[in-house]
Amino acid sequence: MTDGLQWLAETPDPLPMGYCAIFARGIGPQDLVHRLNPDTEPRFMGPRTHEAFELELLELDRGKPMHETVGVRYGSVGDLSFAIGYGTWYGTLGRHETPSISYDGAYIYELYFMAEHPNVPPPYFCYSHDAVYEVMCDLNDEDWVGVVDADGDNAGLIAEIETDERNSFEILEQRFALTLPKEAILTGKLPTAIIKTS
Repeated sequence: MTDGLQWLAETPDPLPMGYCAIFARGIGPQDLVHRLNPDTEPRFMGPRTHEAFELELLELDRGKPMHETVGVRYGSVGDLSFAIGYGTWYGTLGRHETPSISYDGAYIYELYFMAEHPNVPPPYFCYSHDAVYEVMCDLNDEDWVGVVDADGDNAGLIAEIETDERNSFEILEQRFALTLPKEAILTGKLPTAIIKTS
């Protein structure tokens, strides 16, 4: 594992408006992108920087009464595929909007944070496998609250998060082996796709 997740908490406003990071094991990055909005065929595009992709989405929404376009930058690190939401992602990929995408044996991990309302809701994490949610919880600073379910191999998670002094991102990255490539996301180029235009 390389950069982990802690840089998301340590970097001031790493992505404007917060972030939507969806991870997957058992499927490739393009398959993950297809699953994010199953009613629409994604339009795959070439690599873009963070800033260039944001500007491109704004241009696509020029003249519309509201910004509607949703895109992702995506990639993989080892066996982990990931997609980062752009545009008005919170209406399509938000905590209660993402469709069930962990079918056919896929392991899906979702992490959300709204910069405009850092604690309403607090950063949110969930983990699902074979269309069953294993863990759902809110992360508030260094506390974990609202664990909806943690069973099977994750039964000990509740005790761990109540007693562990590490921050929540460190616990997540170590327990579930999650990571995001910091430099590639902030300053490098990643493949992109448009998953919703209206």
